[in-house]
Amino acid sequence: MHAVSTRAATSVSSVDLVRHVLAWGIAVPVIYFGVQVSAAPFYPGYSFFSRDASSLGSNASAAPWIFNFGTLVLGLVLLTLAGAFLCVLPRARIGRGLASLMALALASAGMGSVNAFLHPLPDPRHTDGWLAALGGGVVLLPGLTALVLWRLGRRRLAIGIIIAFLALIPLMTGLVQRAFMQAGIGLDGYQSFLNNYHGLIQRLGAVVIFVPVAVVTHVIRSGR
Repeated sequence: MHAVSTRAATSVSSVDLVRHVLAWGIAVPVIYFGVQVSAAPFYPGYSFFSRDASSLGSNASAAPWIFNFGTLVLGLVLLTLAGAFLCVLPRARIGRGLASLMALALASAGMGSVNAFLHPLPDPRHTDGWLAALGGGVVLLPGLTALVLWRLGRRRLAIGIIIAFLALIPLMTGLVQRAFMQAGIGLDGYQSFLNNYHGLIQRLGAVVIFVPVAVVTHVIRSGR
């Protein structure tokens, strides 16, 4: 009887721990953008429209540690969340395979953030190192979160994520630029847009990547 009670207490504690971790998952977009808002005042003339986020952790900032420490926190949260998803998603009838892919993509995003902390700009390893390469799986999150939401019955949300992601792909990959070049159409205005607003494009991509993670987490925690 005592052993049964101990196992039950351990099970309840594990569930509570996972729920606390999932609460951090809801905060992922807040952490991502909050770190940048906190670090931006220490970068002279910083523009969220024209400058990428990683510049805030470079030696051009008066306090690069704010951004770099923040990316470490984000990375650790994502890595922990990956473990929580691996435990929770199969119980939500998502399937072990999809749960594993989701966890791997979250872990990849976490490694990318840790890499940004370990190798801030202008260190070339910030974008070219092996740890940066391992972080490339973050781009799979929109598709995977859409699949999870679809399996959870939130099909309108899933379709919305896919539409938003597909709309951003041409801008973020240069497909529009290649198409215009092949058609012999001038790109002066478009190139000017990319040069002046690539920070905005990056952040729109982050919205499509991290907000769905928070949505999935909320749906799982609420049990709806």
